[in-house]
Amino acid sequence: MNDMWINKYLRIVRMYSPVFVLAGFILGCFAPAATRASASRAAADEQQHGIAIPVLNYHSIGVEPGNTYVLHPDKFARQMDYLASHHYTALTLGDFARIIEKKQPSPERPVLLTFDDGYANNAEVAMPILQRHGFPATLFLSPGFIGQPGYLSWPQVQKLSAAGWDIAPHGMTHPHLPRLSIEQQREEITESRRRIEQALGKSANVFAYPYGEYNEDTLKILQEEAYSYAFTTKEGYASSNQSPYELSRIVVHGEDDFATWVQKLLYSGRRK
Repeated sequence: MNDMWINKYLRIVRMYSPVFVLAGFILGCFAPAATRASASRAAADEQQHGIAIPVLNYHSIGVEPGNTYVLHPDKFARQMDYLASHHYTALTLGDFARIIEKKQPSPERPVLLTFDDGYANNAEVAMPILQRHGFPATLFLSPGFIGQPGYLSWPQVQKLSAAGWDIAPHGMTHPHLPRLSIEQQREEITESRRRIEQALGKSANVFAYPYGEYNEDTLKILQEEAYSYAFTTKEGYASSNQSPYELSRIVVHGEDDFATWVQKLLYSGRRK
């Protein structure tokens, strides 16, 4: 009985083996073609839109209902959990620059996490949440706020730096730069950088505009002072096709629900 079933099985295999071979051949032809087509589409998209990276812009992580720039810690934790579970790679400023300049390959899902102003809760609340996932971040600091109630101290800034955060200038006193004379702007831009570099012993040549505001004088100063990049609050992904001094970010608002945040993260880059 066993021999009969074995012989029957062998006859079936011999009968259909040409079909299996043909199917394998077809799949072998079309799979590389599909891969090549996908790679071609990605290359065409990069050529049209440049290398695009979502840059999330946070401020205070705390509890202050009605303040759009204060995000509840639970919301922030959920957002970071999402990034981790969806395999995002959080970048340092150095990573960001090298990827934009095509000196380093990009991970599949890059993201740059930025915090503006210098709130104490960035160290007390945000940093422990980020450390759970091994995420670095960038703090755009206004040194004139140091030591004021609710803001960071220099030891806290040094602790953030030691934990892998990049610390970069955001103006000395967080002014409306276009309202200042060119010399006043220069003082705000250069002194904030000097204070940070002096305190940390590291280069700080990337800027973020207070209130997202700037004018032609601001751009001129940044170029003359050899800044590499500057971030705005214009909605969208930062892209290699943008001016290095006019990079977009995705501002995270305290009142945004989780679905809105996800939509911004995934689709802001398509608005450009």
